[in-house]
Amino acid sequence: MPFSFDLAVTLQREARRMKRRSKRIRRRQSDICKSHEPWQEFPSDLVIEILTRLPAKSLMRLKSVSKLWSTLICSQYFTNLSSAPRIYMWLGFDKEKILVSSSSSPDLDGSFVVDQDLTISAMKGYSVSHVYRGLMCFTKGTNAQIYNSTTKKLVVLPDIEESNIIAKDHKFNKIIYHIAHDPVHDQYKVVCIVSRLKVVKLLLEHWVFTLGGGVSSRWRKIPCTCPPHSPFTRGLTINGSMYYLALVPNSIKPLFVRFDISSEKLSVLQKPEDAFWCRYYYTEIIEYDGRIAILDHADLVHDGVMDLWVREDEEKNRWSRMKRVLHPSQMNMIKTHIVHNMSLRVQGTTRNGDVILVPQHIFRIGPDQFNVLPQVTTHFYVFLYNLQKNHFRKVEIKSNRYNTKRWDVVGFDDIENLMYL
Repeated sequence: MPFSFDLAVTLQREARRMKRRSKRIRRRQSDICKSHEPWQEFPSDLVIEILTRLPAKSLMRLKSVSKLWSTLICSQYFTNLSSAPRIYMWLGFDKEKILVSSSSSPDLDGSFVVDQDLTISAMKGYSVSHVYRGLMCFTKGTNAQIYNSTTKKLVVLPDIEESNIIAKDHKFNKIIYHIAHDPVHDQYKVVCIVSRLKVVKLLLEHWVFTLGGGVSSRWRKIPCTCPPHSPFTRGLTINGSMYYLALVPNSIKPLFVRFDISSEKLSVLQKPEDAFWCRYYYTEIIEYDGRIAILDHADLVHDGVMDLWVREDEEKNRWSRMKRVLHPSQMNMIKTHIVHNMSLRVQGTTRNGDVILVPQHIFRIGPDQFNVLPQVTTHFYVFLYNLQKNHFRKVEIKSNRYNTKRWDVVGFDDIENLMYL
């Protein structure tokens, strides 16, 4: 009996001691977690400055430090600060295509350097249709998938089963996918525009898919109050809206369309009336000094002239027109590299305001139809043109690994996106 009593007392003491130790451990863990919160010991500006200097792989690990750190690193504000510009190339070989990425250093040595191969097996048979803030859209017919080039995550988008146009599986269907960001709800969305010309009637549908919306996510059809149209520009997203120019049947004047990413509403905007709209293939919407602008570069290769319309006031529909004329030395540079049947395609603008111009072969196959082929030389290069400074230059893309005559620059991006798809 005494033995049993002493054993019971000992067990009770040990239980109390373990309970006190457990409480101390929990308090210590709590203190450690609190000490990891950047605002506890260091100014938030200093923490953000340190984090922006780290590579994406390190940032992905640091997201697990605390909920606050995860929110900070995944925030749109931090994403905009932490990224370096990159240019993407879609290289075609005999039986396959690969996607490579080039670091941006043209201000230092006048070149981009290929340093990443982003090709994955799921890309086989697909083509790159859009690159936006670290997200890439790959398409094959009506199929589409989104790839995060930073986290290496891929999501296959569901079919748009309720589309009356896609269901017909007609060869004249035109399907455009565009990735955009909703700043109000901090969401990424994929906009799909489906159109088909049927005799003299144009059929049109707009669909939206929210990325990261869970298993229940599906395509939503957006009511279109605009006249039937077919987009001919890639589309530009700025300040929460996507803008594009579109053709209207039996009219040489296109529509200037805006799609509000948050409200998911379409509207037709007024455009500069003095623009020469017949050359729509050489017309592109770009960002100029934080504003929407329309660039006509049809006369660039032959005459060294570009026309630029900048929207100064949306409510009053006030546009300013500028003409840019290249210097003779710059024209000699173009004539040296741009030969018969070659032209330049606008592929976005850099963070410094340079317009990226990609050489390619263009063949007219009809009144309003063109056949565009990629560059056919092992010499990789693009042109950068700063509209504000009127500075035009050639930038080489350096790579010792790839030897192909079929290549194209498919996108420019300056974001490393850590969001989960």
